[in-house]
Amino acid sequence: MARYHLGIAKHPFIHIPKNGGMTIRNSAVLRKRLVFADPYFHISPAYTRELAEVMAAGGYHHGNQHARLIDIHPTVRARLQPVAIVCNPWKRTFSRFTYLMKAHKEAGEPVDYSPESFERFLEQRHDFGGRKFYWHRAIAGWYPQVDYVQDETGTVACDILRLEALDADVAAYFGVTNLRRKNDSGTAATSYTEVYTDRTIQIVADWYARDIDTFGFDFIGGAKRNTLFGTQTHGA
Repeated sequence: MARYHLGIAKHPFIHIPKNGGMTIRNSAVLRKRLVFADPYFHISPAYTRELAEVMAAGGYHHGNQHARLIDIHPTVRARLQPVAIVCNPWKRTFSRFTYLMKAHKEAGEPVDYSPESFERFLEQRHDFGGRKFYWHRAIAGWYPQVDYVQDETGTVACDILRLEALDADVAAYFGVTNLRRKNDSGTAATSYTEVYTDRTIQIVADWYARDIDTFGFDFIGGAKRNTLFGTQTHGA
């Protein structure tokens, strides 16, 4: 809060779940230049209260820091330039799945990284997709990434960095090198490309079509459109 009022912070960081945000938040150097989506910066106290109520009813932590751009107070957005990280949606969905498997392991429950298990996980989109405030959730959140970074007019209003080129993008944007990576998903037995089938590739492509259209994702690789570095079409 102090770094915001003193003019030290330059950017609100829009932390899309499972997109490398903890690497940013755990960097002592970057923390000085950013504000995170703490309740003080939410659009209203009513938003924070309702979020807490909904998450408590579902048995979840509040996850305050995963607010979308439009959930941040307009004064903050007018004063500072928002920044966010986007990730390949197929990779990101698999990362959320491995995060679930990590939770199962910690609870002493069976862990299964098979394509069949992954497809069962994808079916959860029908239960949780579209639930209010569930953009604050990592495993149960099925909102597209573009929802986090657009303003009320539907314009991408954040400077967009790429998880797949995070070291280079952070160095270019912040002048910071040697980031210490933090991975909360746990280690899966295989890479995401080996778990997908033709069917599940298409399921994710259909569900996250807006992300694919906005950022130019293919099954392998990072964003190719509307990013600050590596493209020339930011804000379209």
